[in-house]
Amino acid sequence: MNRNFKKGFTLIELVLVVGIVAIISVIAIGKFTDFRKNAARKTNVANIKNIARTINTELAMKDGEKTTGMFAYAESLIDSAEGGGDATGAEGSYKVAESWYDGSGGVVPGIYCGIKRTGLVTNAGGVGTGEVAAIADAHEQNVGLEPLAKATTSRGATTPAKLCMYYLAAADVTALKDAGVSIVSRHNYSNMQASTLNWNSSKYYTQMGLHSTGGGPGMRPDLSACYPVVLTNGSAVAVLNPAACESIYRDLGLDYATTYNVSGLDPNDPATYYAKGICCKLYVFGLGRDCAASTKFFENHPRCPTLDKTHYRNYLLIFKQNSGLGNSGSAVSFVGVIDPAGNTAKQAQYDADYSS
Repeated sequence: MNRNFKKGFTLIELVLVVGIVAIISVIAIGKFTDFRKNAARKTNVANIKNIARTINTELAMKDGEKTTGMFAYAESLIDSAEGGGDATGAEGSYKVAESWYDGSGGVVPGIYCGIKRTGLVTNAGGVGTGEVAAIADAHEQNVGLEPLAKATTSRGATTPAKLCMYYLAAADVTALKDAGVSIVSRHNYSNMQASTLNWNSSKYYTQMGLHSTGGGPGMRPDLSACYPVVLTNGSAVAVLNPAACESIYRDLGLDYATTYNVSGLDPNDPATYYAKGICCKLYVFGLGRDCAASTKFFENHPRCPTLDKTHYRNYLLIFKQNSGLGNSGSAVSFVGVIDPAGNTAKQAQYDADYSS
């Protein structure tokens, strides 16, 4: 008697095949994730170099001419204290106790880190609901420039912040204006809050034709508001803290004297380093979407691919101001670019090579 037997897989064979496929999939996903991270690091290096090269080429072509307007609408990295909120608290900007943040003891702006209270984003009826609530939640998750803030080591020690605030004197404003930085975009809580500043009736709009912008940094960048301000005597701007940024100075080819046996240096007060002649002052502005340099030179606005969307992702433009001592003068000039985590091209290249 002929019997036809249909041969198939046994349960054990199926389990083995599924197990092998699962192992291969896990390995493949891990490799793909590593590949994406490595690609992002290499793209980051290329972006830093390309931005610096492009701007330096344009400056060289001007051959000593003033660069008025070239860096207009660069982001100030300073949150607004407008809108009735305390920008040093839950509303947004972080602030530490050092005197160089707030020498007067009053309410001041702070380094951008995104709002931290959902109730600050409201719709026209004053209620945070629906899409507006979703926007508020997204803003609340934004950690902003946290990679450049203070850090605590595994041993519990606190390192100084790489980015801190400096209040401009009249001579600083003039020097920045000559370098093309006089109108900057300041962050605000939302487009809704920005509109409450009555921008369209202000002298900046009616007399000067300045425009209020959307498209700020970090989480939901399309819904984070910025608005322009004119730098004046006493304006707060961001500077690199010399105590935490010696490697950045050296990577940018800038002098940084030894601090050995130098008295009177305060790691939380950059002005003490300038006064002692340790280094020059380095202003920091963000290459935002509306920055004149960005709109003029780049078809697609470059954003740092190594940080997720909860972080500030625009590249940072560095401007040097000499001490004014001797023959060095007080002119401001563009010197380079760092990514939002504070990496120069050299450091970013090292990270990319090390991870490969």
